[in-house]
Amino acid sequence: MDHKKDSRHSQNKKRDSQLESLLHSIHQVSIEKMAIGGSGVSRIPFQDQKIVCFVPRSTPDDHLKIKIVSVEKNFLIGEIVEILTPSTSRRTPPCEHYNDCGGCPWQHIKEETQVTQKELLLRELFAKFLPAHTEFELKTTVQDDHSLGYRNRVQLKQMGKEIGYFKPESHDLVDINDCLIIEDDLRTWFKQNKSKIRPTEKLKKFELKIDSEQKIHFYPIGTKSEGVSFSQVNRFVNQKLVSSTIDLVRTINPQNITELYAGSGNFTFELAKIHPQLQIDAVELNPELTQAAVKRIQAESLQKKIRFFTTKSELFAIQNELSKDLVFLDPPRQGCEQLLLRAIAQKSPAHLLYISCHPVSLVRDLSFLEKHGYSFKIQFLQIFDMFPQTDHFETLCLIQRV
Repeated sequence: MDHKKDSRHSQNKKRDSQLESLLHSIHQVSIEKMAIGGSGVSRIPFQDQKIVCFVPRSTPDDHLKIKIVSVEKNFLIGEIVEILTPSTSRRTPPCEHYNDCGGCPWQHIKEETQVTQKELLLRELFAKFLPAHTEFELKTTVQDDHSLGYRNRVQLKQMGKEIGYFKPESHDLVDINDCLIIEDDLRTWFKQNKSKIRPTEKLKKFELKIDSEQKIHFYPIGTKSEGVSFSQVNRFVNQKLVSSTIDLVRTINPQNITELYAGSGNFTFELAKIHPQLQIDAVELNPELTQAAVKRIQAESLQKKIRFFTTKSELFAIQNELSKDLVFLDPPRQGCEQLLLRAIAQKSPAHLLYISCHPVSLVRDLSFLEKHGYSFKIQFLQIFDMFPQTDHFETLCLIQRV
């Protein structure tokens, strides 16, 4: 936790001065569950109410002594002073850098509890933002044996000879000797080459990745090589996500698909195999990604099946016809632009398939569609545990117009 925040919070005149009095106070709490953002949820009695207090690095059913280190408008942030009674879901983190590094904040939680908490988070978000949609079945979460060693790319920071990640809520660098979250070949490369990387006087950021041909790349972020670097960081779960998506689309059997935020075709080329007559319009803003896709289209002679467009998804949706059968969304973490959602609601496709890397964005966007006249029912909902040891996950959601 960044203790520099304390002074900023105490100077904020808008906050309740009585609530501000809790800053630096000590409390005993029990952790109810985990929250979006990765902290545990506890409640502290204050006057005639109970104030929510988020506690990083806690575990459901922990009994803790905490210190309040930050006061917000209507919640608190606490720091663990002592673990009085550890939860049965708590474990010793496998990584030696866990206590300092901000990279994997759920390493102290057993994997089965991580999954249970992610499912709880998704259910609660749907109940809160889409209360009319309670009649859905959340399918069993898809996992993989690689709960460690799954990332095929990471962003490393360097200052002087130190190379690693930032501390939680900080720009202070943690110098690392190893990273358990990356694939084995990347771990080996890092251990062998860290000492050979030239020291720097200013903070630099690098990407370390392994490509589909198992070649390792290490380059400064901001160089041209970065343009085609986006891919799902977990190829093991990504394979399962693509496979499940194709199976789901087969049940719809669309004649054409509009795929928005298509990247370089992570789903596109597999979708094209569903049936010979299927037509796909794929849209991606990054020209290097679309260029890579077009090269593959030409190499596989798919010009009559797939068309790639380099433009903003919202502009394409406003200016062009969308598939009446299926619109496929795979937006970035912040979700879809409202202009795009308005266009989808207006053009009203029979099905909408949404792959989300942030559940808050997912439920917000679905709620927006509903409020703007797109009535639907949830046909399929499933979590893919793409990011073990963190609170992040992918969600596959299929809705049907009613």
